[in-house]
Amino acid sequence: MFINIGNKAFVNADKVKFIVGADAEKVRRELAKHKMTRTDKEVYDGTSAKETRSMLIMDDNTIGISSVNASVLANRANIAFSEKESKDED
Repeated sequence: MFINIGNKAFVNADKVKFIVGADAEKVRRELAKHKMTRTDKEVYDGTSAKETRSMLIMDDNTIGISSVNASVLANRANIAFSEKESKDED
């Protein structure tokens, strides 16, 4: 089950630990804290040079950067999990 993080980029919803509203500066600080850059293989930059609006922290400590608002991503994740639950009940 995947969620669209914008610009034809998708992440596995089961692996998302946190969805955080973030601007480019907050992303830079978080990457520096983990000694990463946007070009590292552990970082997926799904912004396609658009404004950074959110950051996704995965359970394997990879980071996704998105141009979609965190509340929109959370709603997409909730819909994906609801659909999964309804399929599991069938």
